[in-house]
Amino acid sequence: MDKNTANKLFDFSIATLIVGMGGTGLSCARYLRKRNCPFAFADTRQAPSALESLKKEFKTNRIITGEFSHEVFKDYKQIIVSPGISVCSELFTSLQAQGCLIIGDIELFAQLVEEPVIAITGSNGKSTVTTLVEKIAQDCGIKAIAGGNLGIPALDLLETQSDLYILELSSFQLETTYSLKTIAATVLNISEDHMDRYTDLDDYRQVKERIYNNTENAIINPQEQITFERLKQRLDTEEFSMILFGEALSSTQELKCEYELSDANVLTQTNKKILQTKEIKLKGKYNYLNVLAALALLKPLQLDLEQQIQAIKSYSGLPHRCEWVDSVNGVDFYNDSKGTNTGSTIAAIDGFEENDNLEHDKRSVILIAGGVGKGADFKELGELIEKKIKFTILMGVDSIQIKASALNAGAKNDEFYMVESMQDAVLTAKQLAKSGDVILFSPACASFDLYQNYMKRGDDFKEKVLALKDELKNVS
Repeated sequence: MDKNTANKLFDFSIATLIVGMGGTGLSCARYLRKRNCPFAFADTRQAPSALESLKKEFKTNRIITGEFSHEVFKDYKQIIVSPGISVCSELFTSLQAQGCLIIGDIELFAQLVEEPVIAITGSNGKSTVTTLVEKIAQDCGIKAIAGGNLGIPALDLLETQSDLYILELSSFQLETTYSLKTIAATVLNISEDHMDRYTDLDDYRQVKERIYNNTENAIINPQEQITFERLKQRLDTEEFSMILFGEALSSTQELKCEYELSDANVLTQTNKKILQTKEIKLKGKYNYLNVLAALALLKPLQLDLEQQIQAIKSYSGLPHRCEWVDSVNGVDFYNDSKGTNTGSTIAAIDGFEENDNLEHDKRSVILIAGGVGKGADFKELGELIEKKIKFTILMGVDSIQIKASALNAGAKNDEFYMVESMQDAVLTAKQLAKSGDVILFSPACASFDLYQNYMKRGDDFKEKVLALKDELKNVS
């Protein structure tokens, strides 16, 4: 997009087109109405699900449905685009070339907000870090609120008149964000996701890295080497501090992480113990790194360390993110339905089984996966399945690709079971499991071949597990 966009301010006196009639579009509409800004709606769908309710709520506003038209769009000098719609099309490119301001709701928020902002993105873990930062800040007495890609839309946050805003940002939102200023920002990690929207992994990475524009403190794990090296280069021309977090192995004499996970399963700050991993309800190395990221993001606020520690100890995590469901005859079921890409599922597997060298019959993790792969490469996941997974149960349109990647890595065909439904997946996993095993539902794929969203999918998994437990209890 045109760099000059960063210097353009939204004008509430100019007629604006809101593209997309989902939650973001509705939030924008309500905000513009409060500011007496004239606006219209547009959506590619002929009959969006919210169409009738929008007609009732916004009776006098124009509503355009169906294929986007340059002839119609050119009448608007300001367009707010919802995250699900790519602005890389010829239509939006030509409109911007003609002087049209094209932004998302995050950019409008950025132009309006006056209080400090912390921003978080990454392929995996961003919701956990966002809510943990919010909890720590609140427990330390700060009027803080989180939203953006998670929960409350950004413009709705402004109505709370909070003293600190914590934004989870997706790559889609960052595409149309130019002037967001933050006291701290992070790209937690990068793995393949949304490859159906970006030309390659680096294209996706560069969009994520836009979160560091205009930040005072760039938070980074140096094991994210490409992003880390780019940040170091930016230090020559930009004014910001860099705060590092990560594992002890990522520290050298020349490079030391201020917030570190030691070999002894202890979280430290500048070599001083903060707390032990066994004191944290969240489990898995990737979650311990999430805790360190949260502490690093809050460093500029200079909060009381003991209050932060107590907040971390009491944080139990989010639904659908390695969420313990129940134990059935000695077998623990975990719901990681939010694992919608390979990086997330790889992290989940690593969190349960750190030994790569166990013989197959001594492994404890049974994986349920599959769905819509969004163009992802399953090679790395296939290699990890071959190394660490006891059995794999697959369902969904791209399940055969996951199996093929694991077989190519050396896994055996009889370690895989293809099923048609969640009911079959849970029953098959339980039949294969022995007491002490873990059944991990982490799809590595999106849900929309079988479910409306990952929440519905995770809820279905939990329902089937609890129904199985009740059935076995009645039998006994």
